Amino acid sequence: RLVSDWSSDVCSSDLRAIAEAAGVQQALIGYHFRGKEGLYLAVFEHIASQLEGRLGPAINAIEETLGKPAKVKAKGSHGDRHLDLLLGLLEKMVALLVRDESAQWAQLIAREQREPTKAFEILYGGILGRVTGLLTRLVLNVRGGGAEADARLAMISIMGQVLMFRVGRAAVLRQLGWSTIGDKELAIIQTHLRKSITAQLSSPNRRVGRRKGKR
Repeated sequence: RLVSDWSSDVCSSDLRAIAEAAGVQQALIGYHFRGKEGLYLAVFEHIASQLEGRLGPAINAIEETLGKPAKVKAKGSHGDRHLDLLLGLLEKMVALLVRDESAQWAQLIAREQREPTKAFEILYGGILGRVTGLLTRLVLNVRGGGAEADARLAMISIMGQVLMFRVGRAAVLRQLGWSTIGDKELAIIQTHLRKSITAQLSSPNRRVGRRKGKR
């Protein structure tokens, strides 16, 4: 609760409540974090570290794959393989976002999106920048090139579809008639995202997943 209600302009009484919840003296906050701003930034360093731990291995694996030359005889087109990488990463992201544990830090991240502070730089300079950069690169690869500005816009649109299941959770539950998002509901969401994003990145002249010679 203290984390979800946190803001960078937290007052001394809030710091006292945080210290009491942590079972430490309030003076220790100043000693370790040099005050409320330092503590606020430390919270985001922790969030970034947690996200890196959850998504970092998948990102590293994709970056390693992209760094290797494609096999000439590999099945499927170049775009199809990169689409699979993109969709796999997005499925991991939405699985993380729909978990109850993500609710508190998601509120903090949303606040930084509305009114950025130094904390936003901690996120964007780390895991957020890695994710958006990698997704943009994958979009370009799926499309076989094109303008990077267009790829960035497509990436933003795709991210919006994924983030909706956290920032718009109440509306999602009401619209779909769900009481919660468990494994069954998550599978439905992931299947829908796969179809929606595949269609978004396809073009009239190139349907992703269609092989040459097949109609």
